[in-house]
Amino acid sequence: MEKIGLIYASRTGHNRRIAEYLQQQFTTLGQTVSLINVEQVQISDLEKLSGFIMISYTFHDGQIPDEALTFFDELQTADLRGKVYAVTGSGSIKHQHFGRALDYFDQVFNHLGALRATAVLKIDQDADRGDLARLTSFCQQYLDFERLVTQTQEK
Repeated sequence: MEKIGLIYASRTGHNRRIAEYLQQQFTTLGQTVSLINVEQVQISDLEKLSGFIMISYTFHDGQIPDEALTFFDELQTADLRGKVYAVTGSGSIKHQHFGRALDYFDQVFNHLGALRATAVLKIDQDADRGDLARLTSFCQQYLDFERLVTQTQEK
C-alpha cells in the first residue's frame, strides 16, 4: 500500500494537531500515512508517496512560513504530474491575508501538474468540532478523488 504524506508547518501547535488528526482519520480509513515536518521533507520524498496533504499556516503579511521556504523553493523544480494533493491549515481570520500561504502552495502544486483532490480548507485558530467534521469529510474527499484518479490511470 502506498503512503499519503502529511507535510506540516506549525508554529503554535494548531497545524501539528491538524496533521495528527488527519493521520488518525486516514489510519481509521485503512490508509498508510506518513507525518512529515516541512523542515525535514525532501522533494524526492514526494516521489515515494501516492499523494500528499500540505498543512500550513500563513506568516505575517501573507507569506510562506520561514520553516517552509526551502521546501517551497525546491518545489519549483519538482515534477508532480499525476500526484494527488490537498491543502489545509490554521491561521487567524483576523489577519488581512488569512490563509494566503495555503493558496500559494495550491498554486505551485497545480502548476507542477499535481491534481487537487478537494478545495483548500482554511481553519480559524485551533480546530473546533465543526472544523474536525470538515477535516473528516476532507479525508474522505481526498480518498474518493485518489481512487477516481487511480481508476482512470488503470484504463
